[in-house]
Amino acid sequence: MPPLAGGGLPLLGSLPALLSQQAEFFPRTRMRHGDVYRLRLGPLGMIVVNHPRHVQHVLRDHSSKYGKGGALWDSLRTLLGNGLGVSEGDYWLRQRRMMQPHFHRERVDQLAGVMVDAIDDELEIWDVAARTGSPLDPMHAVSPLVMKLIARALFGGDINREEIELVTARVTFAVNYVFRGIVAQELPAWVPVPGRRRYQQALRDMDAVLLKIIERSQRRQQRAGDHGGLLAMLVSGVDPETGRRMTASQLRDEVVNLFLAGYETTAVALAWTLQLLMHEPAVMAELRAEVDSVVGRGRPDASHLAKLSYTRMVFQESLRVRPPLWWLVRVAVVDDEIDGFHVPAGTLVLAPTYAIHRHPELWEDPDRFDPGRFTPERTASRHKLAWIPFGTGQRQCIGSTFALAEAQLVLARLVQRYTFAAGPPRRTVVPALSMTLLMKNGAPFRVTRRSPA
Repeated sequence: MPPLAGGGLPLLGSLPALLSQQAEFFPRTRMRHGDVYRLRLGPLGMIVVNHPRHVQHVLRDHSSKYGKGGALWDSLRTLLGNGLGVSEGDYWLRQRRMMQPHFHRERVDQLAGVMVDAIDDELEIWDVAARTGSPLDPMHAVSPLVMKLIARALFGGDINREEIELVTARVTFAVNYVFRGIVAQELPAWVPVPGRRRYQQALRDMDAVLLKIIERSQRRQQRAGDHGGLLAMLVSGVDPETGRRMTASQLRDEVVNLFLAGYETTAVALAWTLQLLMHEPAVMAELRAEVDSVVGRGRPDASHLAKLSYTRMVFQESLRVRPPLWWLVRVAVVDDEIDGFHVPAGTLVLAPTYAIHRHPELWEDPDRFDPGRFTPERTASRHKLAWIPFGTGQRQCIGSTFALAEAQLVLARLVQRYTFAAGPPRRTVVPALSMTLLMKNGAPFRVTRRSPA
């Protein structure tokens, strides 16, 4: 068996150390115990793997030996239902087959105009801050525009602002609760867990709104020339092998999965990108120069995406340094072996993306922010799975192309319109572990409007 990390406290194991050190726990523990070690977090035991070859073993080469069972995935299913992120087997394959065509590059390009419209609709807070000189919090500044963008792309005209805000609030609470609930899932049902009732009510509120939206979309179907968003595509989609459409319950699960992936993770990633850029004036200057050269003062669109290569690299490096999806986890369904260590069936196997993205064997000076790492030449020289913010293998995030385009358009529009300056000094910004990699003590920044060309 792999070595046991730390030792920790009776019953709690290494949980206090994890809560204290947050994301840095994983790179530090890898340094002490190597690339494969055992970890106990309260009632949860697991094997932690830290090298791309392990990710390749678990998620690609031997993926049939690893599934999504156990307390952790059961906890996630209370929010995600049986959507694409958590389903398995023939059902997952059918759903993926029906959804994949709507996330090809051509379809994403068609949504570029919708994305930019949504961004422009939510810049009022930025304009007010530019006029008054008031500081902006990174997460609060980007959340509304990402929320509007994903809602417009996903629901089209079938959702109003009140519904957007309700769904967003309930999803945000639910995401934070689910991470705590992973440990609570192991406790008896009679043990009181703070927030459990509120979580259940949040799910009921969210589902009530989503099912109304789905019913409206099902009634409308997709009229010729009417862009109804991705939901309308899913409502009218037919599985070519079975001839079946998705039920309202299936659509609900897929919508929650897509909304969570498109809103929560992208908002977190963009907030971290802005936070990192505040301390990288040379990177910010090169980013602005590219946007000015490629887009000018006009409107960014799909034709600009391939040319905004440095903009994409800035976001890719942000995803390396602060990956919103900081963990990948599976459960061994049969006995296996990783790097000579026995992995018994039923074992939880965790690959901390945060630590893999900092592995010194793969990344020189890993804590430094350097978008140049993602030039084609430097990318080709690394292990293909050294960078895995969207996962890998068959289960790689279906919306990865959408997310990269979304980020490029947001960053291009923001640097077109504003200049940025770090705000007054505050406490050190640290990554905090939840279901995504949140920002603790986010440092405010200030913006001013750029003069028209």
